Amino acid sequence: MSDLQLGLLAIGAVVVIVVVAYNKWQEVKYRREAERNLGSHHDDALMGSADDVNAVPVMRSAAPGGFERARTDERIEPTFDGRKANIAQAVSPLADETLLSDSIDFVVPMEASGDIDGEALIDAAAALNDASKPVRLEGFNEAAAKWEALRRGVRYSFLRAGIQLVNRQGPVNEDELVSFGAGVQQAAAAAGALATVPNCSDGAERASLLDEFCGQVDILIALHVVPTGTSFAGTKVRALAEASGLRLEDDGRFRRRDDGGRVLYEIASMDSSPFRSETLRTTSVSGITFELDVPRTPDPARVFEQFRDLAGRTAQALEASIVDEKRSPVSSAAFEQISAQIQTIERAMNAQSIAPGSPPALRLFS
Repeated sequence: MSDLQLGLLAIGAVVVIVVVAYNKWQEVKYRREAERNLGSHHDDALMGSADDVNAVPVMRSAAPGGFERARTDERIEPTFDGRKANIAQAVSPLADETLLSDSIDFVVPMEASGDIDGEALIDAAAALNDASKPVRLEGFNEAAAKWEALRRGVRYSFLRAGIQLVNRQGPVNEDELVSFGAGVQQAAAAAGALATVPNCSDGAERASLLDEFCGQVDILIALHVVPTGTSFAGTKVRALAEASGLRLEDDGRFRRRDDGGRVLYEIASMDSSPFRSETLRTTSVSGITFELDVPRTPDPARVFEQFRDLAGRTAQALEASIVDEKRSPVSSAAFEQISAQIQTIERAMNAQSIAPGSPPALRLFS
């Protein structure tokens, strides 16, 4: 290798080092600016103030009809003796919300003349996992007097299987419920238990009504922050997001989560391309989108106050505008209407005992 080639290689290495150092300095600089600009406004995940910003609700999988309450039927638990009283207490309204529920599941009770190992039913019911909706198997733990997810090595006399009535792909239909019921009966017989399948027509009707309700409250709020001049530096977008408590996740979106890990809101690239740590340092961003998934957000009316405040402050820091899907500004009056709409949705969901962000809501809106 000649002296000229060695010299060129050395110069190239120096240039690379300088560029990397400059980008790192820029990232630190923007983070410090963001912390000064946004400071204490990200401490409380549920508090914030209102700025004059724009919000556009996007309806997802909305079904026709009104806020019609889904009909629920009281389930009669199988029993051979006086232990039924303990089971009735275990399915009280205070029961664990992650368990099966007649309000959002089609539940098939099973009973055995003697204790059977949970493993036997788990293996016999393996084919149920091919159902179009999530399926769950549970057994009644008599020592703890509660229902629990079926466990291998634990013996049960009372069991149940359930299929979720609705998710964002739509409701389960009667044919699927008939097939599911037959599968549970077959699995129960193989494991040494007897399954009693509820009326599948009634189950399909409940699923349809629940789907109508979910369609009415399934709202995504989107705020678009776009530059008034040149595009945003990727390092500045990351600094602002992290200063506000959001973290970049593997799918390329920044998310703010509560202490329980539930998503409060998120930031995505407006062109749908994922954010990546390695590219944010060297690329620019043409626009960013703030999103709040109303039924999956705990206490959404209060979280929305911080959400819109954060979007407004971010736009100010980036010298940008907040626009709708057509890139048109919306008045503060329209923004307040969206806030009122979220409050209406929250009240309706609470009335159905499906609080936004609760385990049942996270199951339904998935």
